[in-house]
Amino acid sequence: MTATHIRLRERVSEPRTQLWVVAGIAVISFAVQLLAMHAPDIYGEPYLIARNIAHGKGFVFLYPYTFHESVTAYVPPLYVWLCVPFLTSGTLATTLGGETGIQIFNLLCLQFACFAIYRFFRPHTSPVLSLVIYAAVSFYIPFWALTYALEPNALNILLLVLTVSCLAKLAEAPSTKQWVAFGALTGLQLLVRPDMLLGAVMFAAWLAWRSASSLRTLSSLRTLSSTARGLAIAALVAVAIVAPWTVRNYMTFHKFVLVSANSGMNLFMGNNPVATGEFRETGITPESERIYHEVLDYSQTHDQIEVDRLRWQIALDWITAHPAEAAMLDMKKIAYHWIGRAHTGNEYRLASDWMKNAYRLFSVLLIVLGAIGLFSLRIKPIRSLLLVVFLYSTAISAIFFVQSRHRTLKVDPFLLPLAVIGVCACASRIPRVGERHPL
Repeated sequence: MTATHIRLRERVSEPRTQLWVVAGIAVISFAVQLLAMHAPDIYGEPYLIARNIAHGKGFVFLYPYTFHESVTAYVPPLYVWLCVPFLTSGTLATTLGGETGIQIFNLLCLQFACFAIYRFFRPHTSPVLSLVIYAAVSFYIPFWALTYALEPNALNILLLVLTVSCLAKLAEAPSTKQWVAFGALTGLQLLVRPDMLLGAVMFAAWLAWRSASSLRTLSSLRTLSSTARGLAIAALVAVAIVAPWTVRNYMTFHKFVLVSANSGMNLFMGNNPVATGEFRETGITPESERIYHEVLDYSQTHDQIEVDRLRWQIALDWITAHPAEAAMLDMKKIAYHWIGRAHTGNEYRLASDWMKNAYRLFSVLLIVLGAIGLFSLRIKPIRSLLLVVFLYSTAISAIFFVQSRHRTLKVDPFLLPLAVIGVCACASRIPRVGERHPL
């Protein structure tokens, strides 16, 4: 390494220089994102409900494959309410820009998410490498594609990264403040993506395992007891955040619905006679036709929650009756989740085969380099925490069905930085190989 390189590294290591570089990357990436922004072509369910609210119809939605628009618990509420001010008629909506304003809000969430990713990896990498990671996630095109859609994708990324960062701090130096933060982040995520309920259980199990892994002394027993109290605090905070919406659901439907009633629909889409592992299904069969009319007839006399529960039961019955087929379908979902599915989704617009194959090749490369980067991290708790995140995302896809964005939202915010670390780890070995085996 030359003296110039050493001086450059020292300069970049200075906090003030880091701050300026981070600010520069943020400004440039945000400007390019705004220039590349196009009219939204993905109108997510939360946006459609927000538009109904803005038009005075209330929190109503048409449950899939039925014909009756009614008051709903199908969609979690947080992003819906965040969208409403952008769509309400009047000066505020004009100032905020309607659908364009929602897209800009999404981009700001993505900017904060990228900075949170940088802050998470900064203590575990060199200053230069942490800046490369920040640039990589800031200019990661799949993030942009999901952010332009009128859906809570960027908000999902931000909340998940903040949650993982909070968990890392809890593993290192737990405090009441961090436990409250963990509970608050969990509650907010439940109001955006209820599958966080499974994630919260897995993260709590990870924290308990961390505390129980060294149960040899009295202090270790105290640590486990402290973890149990902390988890109780987090659970209470999360319940307090979710409770008003749960009460609303009960007052509206006279049934217990924690956040949303869409798990039956999602489970059914991934587990039925014509399921493919993704949202698309194969051709109609007599059995699938019978189930379709059963659900349709049931919806004529039952509300959306009851219809969703019927779909849940139909899916469970199919899994029970076809265990081998369901297991094979789960394996296919896992492969789709990590390497890419047959239909890549509207967000990515990969219409040609070569683009799909290129995306799959990129996915494989990302996984290989990410694995190298993961095991290059020196702190074992961080490695195990990221493995839990990956397991959580994989479990959701295997249980329900696969969408391309599922991996982008839950895996790529961590896999991409790990791949950058993996590239650096591989590159660092090249000079040593040359020294041992001179030409």
